[in-house]
Parts: sequence; structure tokens; C-alpha cells
Amino acid sequence: MIPKLSFLLFCFLAHCQIVENKQTVSPFEQNLYQEWAGFTDADPIHQREMDLSWNKLIQTRDTITAYLKTKDYHPKVKTVVYPFSGIDVLNLFSFFPNCDRYILFGLEDPGFPNKYGELSEKEKSIVKAGIRSLSDHLAGRNYFTYRKMKEETKKKELNGAYPVFVAFLKRMGKEIVDSNEETIQGKGIVYKGFTIHLYDSTLKKKESLTYFKIFLIGNEGIEGDGLYEYFSKLGEIGIFTKSAEYLFHGEKRKSFRDLLLKNVSFIVQDDSGFPIRLFPEESWKRSMYGRYERSWNLSGAVVPEDQPELKTLSQKTNDSILPFPFGYGYLGTKDNRQSAVLVFEKK
Repeated sequence: MIPKLSFLLFCFLAHCQIVENKQTVSPFEQNLYQEWAGFTDADPIHQREMDLSWNKLIQTRDTITAYLKTKDYHPKVKTVVYPFSGIDVLNLFSFFPNCDRYILFGLEDPGFPNKYGELSEKEKSIVKAGIRSLSDHLAGRNYFTYRKMKEETKKKELNGAYPVFVAFLKRMGKEIVDSNEETIQGKGIVYKGFTIHLYDSTLKKKESLTYFKIFLIGNEGIEGDGLYEYFSKLGEIGIFTKSAEYLFHGEKRKSFRDLLLKNVSFIVQDDSGFPIRLFPEESWKRSMYGRYERSWNLSGAVVPEDQPELKTLSQKTNDSILPFPFGYGYLGTKDNRQSAVLVFEKK
């Protein structure tokens, strides 16, 4: 009798595990996600243009993946935070492919829940045009500009970032299991966002992606402000950031910067992320892939700190040119000669 009960219990648990990995969204939602991603024949223009940009984006992802295999690159964190991310999931998953939890924040409205089903056909076409415009924008330079993201996501038809995230994740082969609204209660402010629950059939694992709209004015990261509590509870994290307009340079956002760095053990960024002075050699293994020559004084952005250590690290490493664009190094040269990936790993 006992062996039989054990067998039945095993079958029940196995069944639960299988059910757990099945998608819980409705067939309508699944069809909607397919439509956003350009995986249906109903809109051949959207399908064709999404195919064109994503053929290029997937090629970039594969190039990054193959390149990292040639390096001593082994991020072991299970949670990664992407500050000032926009909707750039492709680079995030390329550099951190094996995390369980991905947390992003940017300036775009979440756009969740989405009311696509209530739109007219003309309005739906505007949503899809916005998705493929952002897809093409990323494919062309491997980063988003805030102006372009604002231009598209602020349109009342698109109404935020959620449809773009879903379309991009589907194009990356992720299964959308479920979505829910997320909020962080601050002092006199509510930071709104969402979590998309995913299943990766290749890795055979569940993942989650959380996005928040967070605008840092410079006094965040203090105990009791909501953000302090949320990010403090994440435990050990990795951080990925690129094309970040040097927002963590200087001391204006020091409190929030210190909050993020408190429990970090692995960082991947370009020169516009955290200043290298925050990662002394006695505590951090510092690597550079590609080449660094200068930082970029962008119109309207924070003036970058002078970082002679980056030049020294670049000269010491003497690495070859990156086979993909990364960060603002693409701006001045229109090629990869000044693209550099910085990897800081806690000793």
C-alpha cells in the first residue's frame, strides 16, 4: 500500500509541475501577443518589418553570446537590475541569460493593463507601427534614445511600454505565462509597473521580468521612501546598464546609487553607468571588452566624470574591437571602434 501511495504522490507532484509550466493567459491574450510580435499572417506589413529588424537583433544577440564564450565571463547572480533600461530586453538577456528575475526601470509609462481589444482597426495599426518602429530603432544602433521611446509610448493608442515588452520577449522565444500589475508605495508617490511571468522552453525554467516607471530626481534611496525598502529586499544582485546618460556620475543621485550597489556582486555596463572609482581594484576584478577612448558630453545629459582609470584599463587590456555596438561609442564613429563593455566582479 505504501509504495502505491508514493507512486500516486509522485504522479500528482509531477502533474502539478507540468501544469505550473503551462500558460495561464487566455487564448485571446495569446493571439494578441502573437499579433504584437508579428507572428501572424493577418498583418503582412507588420510581420515583414518585424522579421527584418529581429533578424538583425537576433544576429546581434548570437554575436554577443558567441563573443562572451571567448571571455572569462561567468555571472552567477539570479536577480539582475537594469537601471534606465527603456525596453532593451535583448541586451539584458544576452549578457544575463540564466537569471530567474529581471528588474528594469525607466521613464516610459507601464501601459498595463492594456486595452488593445477596445481599439479600432486604425488605432491597432498605430500600436503595431509603434512596436516595429522601436524594434527598428534598437536594431539600428543597439540602444534606444529617450526621445524615440517617448514619441512612441506616449501615443494614446500604444499607451505605454507593455505591448513592446511583450512583442520583444515573444520574438526572443519567451513564453508569456501571466502578467500582473506592480506598485511601489513611496512618500506621496506611487511607482507603477508590471511583472511578466515567463517560461523559457529552451532552458526549461521559469523567469520573471518586472518593469517600473521611476524618475530619479536625486533624493531617492532613503529609508522609508519605498524604493529603499524594495531594492534592499532583493538580496544579492547583478546590475546591467548602458546608454545611461551618466546619471550616476557626480553626487546628485548618490543615495540611490549606494542603495543599488549595497548588495551587488556583478556589474556589466558601458562608461555611462557607474564611475570606475566606485570599484577599487582591491575589492573588484575589473575587466574591459573592446576599447575605451573617451566619454560623450551629451546634450541635456549629466556631464561625465573624467575617468583616466578607464583609459589605463583599456591600454592594459589592449583588447580587439567589439564585434557589436555597445553604448555611446557608436555615436562619434558610427562603428564599434569606441565600444567598450566594462565587467566588475566582486572579489
